[in-house]
Amino acid sequence: MAPRLRQLGPKEATDAHRFCQERPDASVFLAGWLADGGLERRIRGARAWMFADVDEDGRIRGLVYISDTGIVVPVLDRDEGFTGLAELGRRNSQAVRVVVGERSLVDALVEVWGFPVRLARAQLAYTVDRSRFRTRDRLPLRTARVADLDPLTLASAAMAREEAGDDPYGRNPKLFRSRIRERIHRGRDFVFTDAGELVFKCNVSALSDVGGQIEGIYTVPAARGRGLGRRGTAAVTSWVLERTRRACLLVNEDNHVAKSLYLDLGYREAYASRTVFFQ
Repeated sequence: MAPRLRQLGPKEATDAHRFCQERPDASVFLAGWLADGGLERRIRGARAWMFADVDEDGRIRGLVYISDTGIVVPVLDRDEGFTGLAELGRRNSQAVRVVVGERSLVDALVEVWGFPVRLARAQLAYTVDRSRFRTRDRLPLRTARVADLDPLTLASAAMAREEAGDDPYGRNPKLFRSRIRERIHRGRDFVFTDAGELVFKCNVSALSDVGGQIEGIYTVPAARGRGLGRRGTAAVTSWVLERTRRACLLVNEDNHVAKSLYLDLGYREAYASRTVFFQ
Protein backbone atom coordinates (compact mmCIF):
# COMPACT_ATOMS: atom_id res chain seq x y z
CA MET A 1 0.00 0.00 0.00
CA ALA A 2 1.28 3.49 -0.86
CA PRO A 3 2.48 5.59 2.06
CA ARG A 4 -0.16 7.90 3.47
CA LEU A 5 0.19 11.30 5.05
CA ARG A 6 -1.18 11.63 8.55
CA GLN A 7 -3.58 14.42 9.43
CA LEU A 8 -2.35 16.38 12.43
CA GLY A 9 -4.31 17.56 15.44
CA PRO A 10 -3.72 20.16 18.17
CA LYS A 11 -1.51 17.87 20.27
CA GLU A 12 1.01 17.67 17.41
CA ALA A 13 1.42 21.42 16.95
CA THR A 14 4.74 21.51 18.84
CA ASP A 15 6.27 18.78 16.67
CA ALA A 16 5.02 20.47 13.51
CA HIS A 17 6.48 23.80 14.63
CA ARG A 18 9.81 22.12 15.32
CA PHE A 19 9.90 20.92 11.72
CA CYS A 20 9.21 24.47 10.50
CA GLN A 21 12.14 25.74 12.55
CA GLU A 22 14.37 23.20 10.81
CA ARG A 23 13.19 24.36 7.34
CA PRO A 24 12.60 28.07 7.99
CA ASP A 25 12.79 29.54 4.49
CA ALA A 26 10.26 27.12 3.01
CA SER A 27 8.04 26.85 6.11
CA VAL A 28 7.27 30.45 7.08
CA PHE A 29 3.66 30.23 5.91
CA LEU A 30 3.11 26.89 7.65
CA ALA A 31 4.64 28.15 10.90
CA GLY A 32 2.42 31.23 10.79
CA TRP A 33 -0.69 29.13 10.30
CA LEU A 34 0.30 27.03 13.30
CA ALA A 35 1.01 30.13 15.41
CA ASP A 36 -2.42 31.56 14.52
CA GLY A 37 -4.00 28.41 15.93
CA GLY A 38 -4.75 26.60 12.68
CA LEU A 39 -4.70 23.16 14.25
CA GLU A 40 -7.02 24.42 16.99
CA ARG A 41 -9.34 26.02 14.38
CA ARG A 42 -8.87 29.46 15.96
CA ILE A 43 -8.45 31.28 12.65
CA ARG A 44 -11.63 33.17 11.83
CA GLY A 45 -13.26 32.53 8.49
CA ALA A 46 -10.67 30.03 7.29
CA ARG A 47 -10.65 26.27 7.30
CA ALA A 48 -7.62 24.19 6.47
CA TRP A 49 -5.86 20.99 7.41
CA MET A 50 -2.25 19.98 7.93
CA PHE A 51 -0.84 16.58 7.04
CA ALA A 52 2.55 15.17 7.98
CA ASP A 53 5.02 12.68 6.58
CA VAL A 54 6.13 10.82 9.72
CA ASP A 55 9.09 8.43 9.79
CA GLU A 56 9.43 5.13 11.65
CA ASP A 57 10.64 6.91 14.79
CA GLY A 58 7.58 9.18 14.87
CA ARG A 59 9.50 12.26 13.71
CA ILE A 60 7.83 14.66 11.30
CA ARG A 61 9.81 14.76 8.06
CA GLY A 62 7.45 16.84 5.94
CA LEU A 63 4.28 18.94 6.13
CA VAL A 64 1.43 19.74 3.76
CA TYR A 65 -1.14 22.52 4.23
CA ILE A 66 -4.46 22.13 2.39
CA SER A 67 -7.19 24.78 2.58
CA ASP A 68 -10.90 24.43 1.96
CA THR A 69 -10.43 26.65 -1.09
CA GLY A 70 -8.05 24.13 -2.68
CA ILE A 71 -4.69 25.73 -1.91
CA VAL A 72 -1.93 23.17 -1.33
CA VAL A 73 1.41 24.17 0.23
CA PRO A 74 3.81 21.21 0.56
CA VAL A 75 7.19 21.16 2.30
CA LEU A 76 8.44 17.62 1.70
CA ASP A 77 11.88 16.05 1.53
CA ARG A 78 11.26 12.31 1.31
CA ASP A 79 9.84 10.11 -1.44
CA GLU A 80 7.40 8.72 1.12
CA GLY A 81 5.86 12.13 1.72
CA PHE A 82 5.70 12.89 -2.00
CA THR A 83 3.98 9.57 -2.71
CA GLY A 84 1.47 10.23 0.05
CA LEU A 85 0.59 13.67 -1.32
CA ALA A 86 0.37 12.33 -4.88
CA GLU A 87 -2.12 9.73 -3.68
CA LEU A 88 -4.09 12.27 -1.65
CA GLY A 89 -4.35 14.60 -4.64
CA ARG A 90 -5.48 11.87 -6.99
CA ARG A 91 -8.23 10.83 -4.56
CA ASN A 92 -9.42 14.44 -4.18
CA SER A 93 -8.70 15.97 -7.58
CA GLN A 94 -11.71 18.31 -7.47
CA ALA A 95 -10.43 19.82 -4.21
CA VAL A 96 -7.03 20.86 -5.60
CA ARG A 97 -7.09 24.33 -7.18
CA VAL A 98 -3.62 25.76 -6.54
CA VAL A 99 -0.27 24.30 -5.46
CA VAL A 100 2.65 26.48 -4.40
CA GLY A 101 6.07 25.43 -3.15
CA GLU A 102 9.62 24.55 -4.11
CA ARG A 103 9.76 24.33 -7.88
CA SER A 104 11.11 20.81 -8.34
CA LEU A 105 8.52 19.44 -5.91
CA VAL A 106 5.61 21.27 -7.54
CA ASP A 107 6.74 20.24 -11.03
CA ALA A 108 6.88 16.59 -9.95
CA LEU A 109 3.39 16.80 -8.41
CA VAL A 110 1.93 18.41 -11.53
CA GLU A 111 3.40 15.64 -13.67
CA VAL A 112 2.12 12.84 -11.43
CA TRP A 113 -1.35 14.33 -10.92
CA GLY A 114 -1.88 15.12 -14.57
CA PHE A 115 -4.54 17.73 -13.81
CA PRO A 116 -5.17 20.34 -16.55
CA VAL A 117 -3.10 23.44 -15.80
CA ARG A 118 -4.61 26.88 -16.32
CA LEU A 119 -1.55 28.92 -15.36
CA ALA A 120 1.93 28.23 -13.99
CA ARG A 121 4.15 30.91 -12.50
CA ALA A 122 7.90 30.50 -12.05
CA GLN A 123 8.82 32.45 -8.94
CA LEU A 124 11.70 33.06 -6.58
CA ALA A 125 11.39 32.99 -2.81
CA TYR A 126 13.26 35.92 -1.28
CA THR A 127 14.15 36.40 2.36
CA VAL A 128 15.82 39.08 4.47
CA ASP A 129 16.82 39.32 8.12
CA ARG A 130 17.59 42.31 10.31
CA SER A 131 21.31 42.22 9.60
CA ARG A 132 20.83 42.53 5.82
CA PHE A 133 17.78 44.77 5.63
CA ARG A 134 18.71 48.15 4.20
CA THR A 135 16.31 50.78 5.42
CA ARG A 136 14.87 53.11 2.83
CA ASP A 137 12.31 55.86 2.90
CA ARG A 138 9.19 54.14 4.18
CA LEU A 139 5.65 54.71 3.07
CA PRO A 140 3.46 55.71 6.05
CA LEU A 141 1.22 52.65 5.90
CA ARG A 142 -1.67 52.21 8.27
CA THR A 143 -3.49 49.07 9.35
CA ALA A 144 -6.55 48.48 7.20
CA ARG A 145 -9.93 49.10 8.84
CA VAL A 146 -13.38 47.77 8.06
CA ALA A 147 -14.06 51.10 6.33
CA ASP A 148 -11.36 50.06 3.81
CA LEU A 149 -13.16 46.82 2.96
CA ASP A 150 -14.64 47.84 -0.39
CA PRO A 151 -11.52 49.48 -1.94
CA LEU A 152 -9.29 46.76 -0.49
CA THR A 153 -11.52 44.06 -1.97
CA LEU A 154 -11.47 45.72 -5.39
CA ALA A 155 -7.68 46.21 -5.30
CA SER A 156 -7.13 42.59 -4.25
CA ALA A 157 -9.37 41.37 -7.05
CA ALA A 158 -7.58 43.59 -9.58
CA MET A 159 -4.24 42.16 -8.47
CA ALA A 160 -5.53 38.59 -8.90
CA ARG A 161 -6.71 39.35 -12.42
CA GLU A 162 -3.48 41.11 -13.35
CA GLU A 163 -1.01 38.61 -11.92
CA ALA A 164 -2.83 35.28 -12.10
CA GLY A 165 -5.52 35.78 -14.71
CA ASP A 166 -8.00 34.84 -12.00
CA ASP A 167 -11.21 36.61 -11.01
CA PRO A 168 -12.13 35.42 -7.52
CA TYR A 169 -14.40 38.39 -6.96
CA GLY A 170 -16.33 37.81 -10.14
CA ARG A 171 -16.60 34.10 -9.38
CA ASN A 172 -17.93 34.52 -5.85
CA PRO A 173 -18.03 38.16 -4.67
CA LYS A 174 -19.63 37.38 -1.31
CA LEU A 175 -17.01 34.79 -0.38
CA PHE A 176 -14.09 36.89 -1.63
CA ARG A 177 -15.29 39.94 0.28
CA SER A 178 -15.73 37.89 3.46
CA ARG A 179 -12.15 36.60 3.16
CA ILE A 180 -10.83 40.15 2.96
CA ARG A 181 -12.98 41.17 5.92
CA GLU A 182 -11.56 38.34 8.04
CA ARG A 183 -8.02 39.35 7.07
CA ILE A 184 -8.75 42.91 8.17
CA HIS A 185 -9.86 41.63 11.56
CA ARG A 186 -6.48 39.89 11.96
CA GLY A 187 -4.76 43.28 11.74
CA ARG A 188 -2.06 42.42 9.21
CA ASP A 189 -3.39 44.17 6.10
CA PHE A 190 -1.86 47.56 5.35
CA VAL A 191 -2.89 50.39 3.06
CA PHE A 192 -1.74 53.78 1.89
CA THR A 193 -4.27 56.31 0.67
CA ASP A 194 -3.81 59.49 -1.32
CA ALA A 195 -6.57 62.12 -1.37
CA GLY A 196 -8.83 59.54 0.22
CA GLU A 197 -8.18 56.88 -2.44
CA LEU A 198 -6.41 53.57 -1.81
CA VAL A 199 -3.27 53.52 -3.97
CA PHE A 200 -1.10 50.85 -2.30
CA LYS A 201 -1.85 47.74 -0.26
CA CYS A 202 -0.06 44.68 1.11
CA ASN A 203 -0.55 42.10 3.82
CA VAL A 204 1.40 39.78 6.10
CA SER A 205 -0.13 36.36 5.54
CA ALA A 206 1.89 34.58 8.24
CA LEU A 207 3.77 35.63 11.36
CA SER A 208 5.61 33.51 13.92
CA ASP A 209 9.02 33.19 15.52
CA VAL A 210 10.14 31.46 12.30
CA GLY A 211 9.42 34.53 10.18
CA GLY A 212 6.80 36.64 8.45
CA GLN A 213 5.48 36.18 4.93
CA ILE A 214 4.58 39.29 2.94
CA GLU A 215 1.99 39.01 0.18
CA GLY A 216 -0.33 41.10 -1.93
CA ILE A 217 2.09 43.95 -2.67
CA TYR A 218 0.11 46.05 -5.12
CA THR A 219 0.10 49.61 -6.41
CA VAL A 220 -2.94 50.70 -8.41
CA PRO A 221 -2.00 51.40 -12.05
CA ALA A 222 -2.71 55.15 -11.88
CA ALA A 223 -0.21 55.59 -9.02
CA ARG A 224 2.69 53.61 -10.44
CA GLY A 225 6.06 55.18 -11.17
CA ARG A 226 6.11 57.14 -7.91
CA GLY A 227 8.17 54.71 -5.83
CA LEU A 228 5.21 53.58 -3.74
CA GLY A 229 6.06 49.91 -4.20
CA ARG A 230 9.61 50.38 -2.94
CA ARG A 231 8.61 52.52 0.03
CA GLY A 232 5.65 50.32 0.88
CA THR A 233 7.75 47.14 0.77
CA ALA A 234 10.35 48.80 2.99
CA ALA A 235 7.64 49.76 5.48
CA VAL A 236 6.01 46.34 5.72
CA THR A 237 9.40 44.59 5.84
CA SER A 238 10.40 46.81 8.75
CA TRP A 239 7.10 45.98 10.49
CA VAL A 240 7.79 42.25 10.12
CA LEU A 241 11.42 42.48 11.27
CA GLU A 242 10.39 44.36 14.39
CA ARG A 243 8.42 41.24 15.37
CA THR A 244 10.37 38.25 14.06
CA ARG A 245 13.69 37.17 12.63
CA ARG A 246 13.09 37.13 8.87
CA ALA A 247 10.74 38.47 6.23
CA CYS A 248 9.89 36.38 3.16
CA LEU A 249 8.04 36.96 -0.08
CA LEU A 250 7.56 35.45 -3.54
CA VAL A 251 8.31 37.33 -6.75
CA ASN A 252 7.62 36.28 -10.32
CA GLU A 253 10.91 35.32 -11.95
CA ASP A 254 10.25 37.54 -14.96
CA ASN A 255 9.43 40.61 -12.86
CA HIS A 256 12.85 42.20 -13.07
CA VAL A 257 11.73 45.54 -11.64
CA ALA A 258 10.38 43.92 -8.46
CA LYS A 259 13.42 41.65 -8.11
CA SER A 260 15.76 44.62 -8.32
CA LEU A 261 13.68 46.47 -5.73
CA TYR A 262 13.76 43.57 -3.26
CA LEU A 263 17.46 42.92 -3.73
CA ASP A 264 18.16 46.60 -3.13
CA LEU A 265 16.37 46.31 0.22
CA GLY A 266 18.63 43.41 1.22
CA TYR A 267 16.52 40.41 0.24
CA ARG A 268 18.30 37.35 -1.14
CA GLU A 269 17.08 34.35 -3.09
CA ALA A 270 16.24 31.40 -0.84
CA TYR A 271 14.92 28.90 -3.40
CA ALA A 272 13.13 28.59 -6.73
CA SER A 273 9.37 28.36 -6.35
CA ARG A 274 6.39 27.69 -8.56
CA THR A 275 2.68 28.40 -8.25
CA VAL A 276 0.36 26.35 -10.45
CA PHE A 277 -3.33 27.07 -10.96
CA PHE A 278 -5.41 24.14 -12.16
CA GLN A 279 -8.47 24.42 -14.34
